[in-house]
Amino acid sequence: MTKGLMRGVSFLFFISVAAAGLTSCSGYRFQSSKDPLIAKQGVRRVYVAPLVNDTYKVGIENLVYNHLVKIIAAGGQVELVSSPQAADAVLTGLITRAEYGSSASNLANALYPSKLLPRLAGPGDRSISTEYIASLSCQFTLERRVVTKADEKKVLWQGGFGRSKPFPGNNRLDVFGTTSALINESEFERTLSVIAESMMGDLHESMLAMF
Repeated sequence: MTKGLMRGVSFLFFISVAAAGLTSCSGYRFQSSKDPLIAKQGVRRVYVAPLVNDTYKVGIENLVYNHLVKIIAAGGQVELVSSPQAADAVLTGLITRAEYGSSASNLANALYPSKLLPRLAGPGDRSISTEYIASLSCQFTLERRVVTKADEKKVLWQGGFGRSKPFPGNNRLDVFGTTSALINESEFERTLSVIAESMMGDLHESMLAMF
């Protein structure tokens, strides 16, 4: 057998193996997308109840709820319905923590002199927060709406999630020893949204994996 022929046979063998691998992978993706694990429990329609806010952070329940509904809908594993009567199961949630606190600080005289007042320095006895930590914790329960068989479980899944993420503190307007509460709150809101989106993705994966 000539070298050219051997190279041709080797190339055809490589193409055949690659095609077989692609076919196998495609079949796996098709099966996982068409046969969700949650269907084994007879749950195809889910109602997400309004979340309960047990924190002092106003509106955090709406932020988490919006991310939760968006991620479940994008997953396509179950159908979201607008009322519990139309659902096979109801997902409820409780926000238990949504807050931030200082995690790093520095003395005011180490943060200045400022660009506008280069000869002035902040007081050496006043501490300024340079970084904060935002924390969010939630608890969720997925319950079957109606139990029709003796071997069916009422509570299908439960999970608790907690996550923290730092964000920078801000000292503005060249006022020594003060921080801008409005800017810090804005950063807190932004960080909470990032945490909530990531956390709801984990919730979605955890809930489906438990079936």
